[in-house]
Amino acid sequence: MRLKSIRAKLLLLIMPVLLVIVIGVTAAVILRSHDLLLEQTENSMNQQLGNTYQNIQNRIVSHGRVPETLAASVQGHYSKLSLDDYDALLQDSLNINKDTFGVGVYFEPNMYRSDTQFFSSYAFRNQNQVTVTHDYSDPAYNYPAQAWYQIAAGQKEIRYTAPFYDETTQSTMVTASVPMYDDQEKFVGVATGDINLNTVQNIVSETQVGNSGWAFMLDQDGTYLAGPDTDKIMKVKLQEAQDPELAALTNTILQDGTGSAAYSSSDGPVHVYFSKLEQTGWIIALALPDQELKEKVNAMLLQALLFLVIGIALIVTVILLYARNLTAHTKRVNSMAEHLSQGDFTYSIPVRTQDEFGRMAENLNHTSDLLNKMIGTITEHSLHVASTAEQLTASAEQTNAAAEDIAETIQNVATGASKQLLGTQESAASLEELAIGIQRISESSSLLHDASQQTSQQAEQGNKTIQQAVREMNEANRSVSVTSTHMEQLRNRSSDIGNIINVISGISTQTNLLSLNAGIEAARAGEHGKGFAVVAAEIGKLAEKSNNSAQKVREIIEEMQGETEAAVLSVENGTKAVHSGTLLVENAGQAFTEIVKEIRQIVNQILEVTTVSEQMAASSQQISATMEDLARISGQASDATHNVAAAGEQQQASMEEVSSSAQSLSSMVQELQHLIEQFKIK
Repeated sequence: MRLKSIRAKLLLLIMPVLLVIVIGVTAAVILRSHDLLLEQTENSMNQQLGNTYQNIQNRIVSHGRVPETLAASVQGHYSKLSLDDYDALLQDSLNINKDTFGVGVYFEPNMYRSDTQFFSSYAFRNQNQVTVTHDYSDPAYNYPAQAWYQIAAGQKEIRYTAPFYDETTQSTMVTASVPMYDDQEKFVGVATGDINLNTVQNIVSETQVGNSGWAFMLDQDGTYLAGPDTDKIMKVKLQEAQDPELAALTNTILQDGTGSAAYSSSDGPVHVYFSKLEQTGWIIALALPDQELKEKVNAMLLQALLFLVIGIALIVTVILLYARNLTAHTKRVNSMAEHLSQGDFTYSIPVRTQDEFGRMAENLNHTSDLLNKMIGTITEHSLHVASTAEQLTASAEQTNAAAEDIAETIQNVATGASKQLLGTQESAASLEELAIGIQRISESSSLLHDASQQTSQQAEQGNKTIQQAVREMNEANRSVSVTSTHMEQLRNRSSDIGNIINVISGISTQTNLLSLNAGIEAARAGEHGKGFAVVAAEIGKLAEKSNNSAQKVREIIEEMQGETEAAVLSVENGTKAVHSGTLLVENAGQAFTEIVKEIRQIVNQILEVTTVSEQMAASSQQISATMEDLARISGQASDATHNVAAAGEQQQASMEEVSSSAQSLSSMVQELQHLIEQFKIK
């Protein structure tokens, strides 16, 4: 099933990814929060354990200072104090610390007095009063044998006993024993301070561990000293408990002294954090059931799930709103594409935002305007190209006609030159006959004086005519050379036009390739590229028409180049013929110059020539006729030269017009290329 709605596509494509991301992030947060909660709980437990430890430690240290102060007060002058002095001193020392239950001094046997074996005094709190007793001096009690006495004997620092039950005061106590020495550092006795275990037990029992945890304290031998199970106090060693988990935990606590451990109770797993007191060796422990931690984790998980549901609902709402906005923008873009596909470039999208959609609308509007202007320019230039092509055709026809006129004129020049050559030959033959007649005239020159005078005048006139013909032939030669140069330039211009047509054909081919690539890109774009496909097809048709027109112009130019080559060849041949005729006329002119010189000499010698006047007159008439033909031919050559010059000028004007048209076509092609370069292709 193919989805046609962007909203459905966004929901089906983005929602699974977002769910995976959100669930993954939530799981990571929960796991991290669980770790942080464990870490926080552990830090909190360790901090609370440290506070409890420090509280009990401070109580014990403060209590220990009482016997230490007492020992420092009596040593050195113990023998100078009486029993009453000791009683008063003990009562004053007991007021130093309210936690101290009782204080006492005990001397080594016979140390206080040689006649007194046991000497002691003990003051203790009895409800709200301080009571002093000497019952411990009874030899039956034998205090030197008591543990609290023996641990301090011979020591240098305070020592603490294990908790014990005292029958006299009927309470569980711990004794701090401090050795006493005289001035010679001789051990003389022990000062003691008893602290009621209830004080420490109250501290332990009052310690609140979380909501369901508890605190307890063990002796260094595992005896249960304080905790919620009051029935076990001073009666049970936990390492001997029937619960193996509890026994294993106790062994771990006694072995490590400080640290943490866990065991499984009947109510579930329990974490225990413990630390050993330095002076007494007691172990303070805090226990926290894991169930309480699970409750916190579950509450955190419930809160995270609530946030997850709310977040997903917000994400879905945002996606729907975004899809709605995206659909609206897409509809406007599709409407724009539909108008473009129909060739309507007057439609534009209203720009309402400055985001990516707004910039896309501006770009599409700009593209539509650009295509509109480009198509208008292409249409205008197409008309101009057609008009220019017609002008080029007319210019080519005029050039062809001019070339035909030049060819015909050159042919006339060639014919005239041939006739001129024949006339010159006939003149040479006549001159030979004239030489024979002159030889005969030399015998009777006197008779020919008048005829020679007339002949001399006619020869001078013929010389002038020949010289004029020479000048006109030279001018015709120069005109034909200029015509040949113009024809050569015409051939070069034709080659240049052919190159321009090649460039136009290449541009048309490149435009066709651009149209093909644009069509391919439009096909890749699918529905959104239909409008560009139509534009690409129109550009391809325009390129094909431009290419066909360029090919037609190429064919015309090639025909014109062929005819121009023929005209150039004819002009070159005419140039050669005119040059040859010019040389012949120049030679004839030189010959006539020599004849004039000879006639002038003959005039002076043939004064008596008379017999051959008729033959000389006939020869002179023939020479005159020949000279007239030469003059006429020279005139025709001059007229033909003028015609060639006029045709050359006309052909030059046509070629200039062709060059101007070609430049106009080149400018239009460059402008079309500039418009096409605004499109990016692969």
